[in-house]
Parts: sequence; C-alpha cells; structure tokens
Amino acid sequence: MKILYVTARWDPYDPDSGAGVNYNLYASLKTWADDLEVIGPFADDLNFIEKGVDRVTNLLFNKRLIKFYPSYIKKSNQIVNDKIAEYQPDVVISKASIPLVNVKMTMPFIYICDSSVNWIKNEWPHFSKFGFRLMEKWEAKVIQKANHIVTFSQANADVLQSFYNKPENEITVHPIPSSLPPDSSGFEVKQFLPNQPIRLLLVGKRYHGKGVDIAIKTTQLLNENGIQAQLRVVGQDGTNSEHIQFMGLYSKKDPQQLEEYMDQYRWAHFLIFPSRFDAAGIVASEAAGFGVPSITNDIGGLSTTVKDGVSGVVLKKNSPAEAYFHTIQFFINNPTEYENLCQSTYEHYQSTLNWDVLGNLIKKIITQTVDLQ
Repeated sequence: MKILYVTARWDPYDPDSGAGVNYNLYASLKTWADDLEVIGPFADDLNFIEKGVDRVTNLLFNKRLIKFYPSYIKKSNQIVNDKIAEYQPDVVISKASIPLVNVKMTMPFIYICDSSVNWIKNEWPHFSKFGFRLMEKWEAKVIQKANHIVTFSQANADVLQSFYNKPENEITVHPIPSSLPPDSSGFEVKQFLPNQPIRLLLVGKRYHGKGVDIAIKTTQLLNENGIQAQLRVVGQDGTNSEHIQFMGLYSKKDPQQLEEYMDQYRWAHFLIFPSRFDAAGIVASEAAGFGVPSITNDIGGLSTTVKDGVSGVVLKKNSPAEAYFHTIQFFINNPTEYENLCQSTYEHYQSTLNWDVLGNLIKKIITQTVDLQ
C-alpha cells in the first residue's frame, strides 16, 4: 500500500514540533507501511502584500488577520498535487487541512483533526472574524473530501457533525496519546508522607492560557490551610518563590533533557491543569504514563483526554482555584482513593493513551477505507 503523509507547519522528524503528534504519527505509520512518502512541512513565506496586511492587522487589532495566507495555500497545494500525480498513492493521510484545500484526490483521504476552525474560534480568538470565516470555508472543503476523520475530543466531533455535516460513522474519537517514548513509562505508588509537601506539576508554554495563575493560587491555598505544597511549572520561565519553581523548557530531541523532563512527571503527585482552553491537552496523557492523575476542568477536549474518576478529576468549566484546592484536600484525607486513582490512571494509559493503541486504530481505519474503494 502506498501512503502519502502530508504535513503543513509541523516537522514529522522533530519530536519537539507541534507537541510531537506529527512525529509520533509518522513513527507509527513506519512500523507497518511498506511504501510511505512524506511531503512537507512547507515554508510560510508571505509575499510583500501579505506581510503588509499582517503587520497592519497586528498593529491595529493585536491579532493576525489569518493563520495562513493565500500564497501558502497556492504553493503547498501545487506541491501536493504534483506529488500525487508523481507518486500515485493508494491513500493520503494528513493532520493539516491547508495543504489540501484545492488538491484533487481520487484516492481515499484520512484526516487527523484535533480542532476544527468553527470549534476554536470563540475560545481561541487569535485571528480576525474575516480570517476565521475564510478558514472555515477552506477547512470545510477538506472535511468533505475526507473519507474518515480521527479527532481527539468528543467536543470537536460534535462540531464536525453539526456545523460541517460530517456523518457520525465517518468520525472516530480517540484521546490524544502521550508523546513520550513508551519504554519510559512506569508506575510506582506515591504516598502522602508526613512533613513532606504535596507535589503539583503544571506543563505548558502559555501563562494565562494554561492557568498558571490558578495553579499558583491553589498552591497558596494549600499552604495557607496547613497543607505543605510545592508547584513546578514546566515549559516557562518565571520568578521562583518559596513554594513555586519555574523549570523552563525541555527539548525532547536531547536525551538528557528528555530524561529530566520525564523526571518531572515521576516527581509529581498530581498534574494540575487549569487550562482556559485546550483542544486535547497532551500533557495529561504524558502524566498518565507515570500513573500521575490530572486535575483539570471541562473545557475544550480535556474531558476526553482525562477520564473523570479514572485518570483524574474533571471539574466544571472555568473552575476557580478553590475547586482544585478542595479536590486535592479530599485525596489527602482519603489516601486509598488517591492510590486507586493512580493505579487506574496508569491502566488507562496502557489501554488507551499511547501510540501503540492509536497507531493500530489508524492502521485499521486506513486498511478498511482502502479496501472499500
């Protein structure tokens, strides 16, 4: 079977690119595909007019007009069209829509869609209303071409059906898997020890978007109420204090840094993840690989990634720090409940939140889709 894997912004050879999803998808395809070609990523070189428009929009509205400009679509689509004509694949698979907007495909197409434009535009308004309308139009063309769509959240699947009119039987929902090497995972029961702090971990690159302020306040509430607590923030630099430590960014390409990154999960009692919006929240799956439950809220795709009561606790959308505090306090007072949650978290990782499982599912979808043609 000849498979053409199309990328856009993210490099499938780089584990640090795009949270490693494209990298792991490529690695998974390589394990069984006997003929696999990769095309992309494509350089985003704006022309003179587009650079001017982008600059003015940023100055006037503090946001970009659009994520990808027409020159990018024209360039990437032509490259893909030429590659299809040359390679004659049996199936095309992509996690990006833009390189395929005007591409003619007579072969099956599998689309990995973590977040559709219509779903994120209100929660992640980094582009103009005009830009979002254009991007919806472009993505709709790609969604209709897709024989099957794999998405990482039920919330996005609902939008694919209601807004883009994609039939339910052409959509598969699967939680986003951990991006960490599978042989690195492992589970040891952690306990709450007397006179030892509760260890909280937050992983994310955006301070406000990932709710670092809520995690800090939660840590403060714990300490103010006689519960020793330490918070580590990975992915950002900041000012350290008595109970808060900013760990900076780690590279998964560097073996030593990768090991240090995984040590943060091994250290933690909980992943605290009060994100203000996440399409999937891959760090919760990474934490699950070490039996570390997540405490998060029901926004975006987080209630799909974190299975409430199984791999963590999903609070109400936009829950305040007090809700995180009370949740942690409950488990401190009920250590057996905590140990059971850690065990079920790791079991959920083994059964669901890894690339072996999703890779086999994608292989099955590709094989069945091609066989039906």
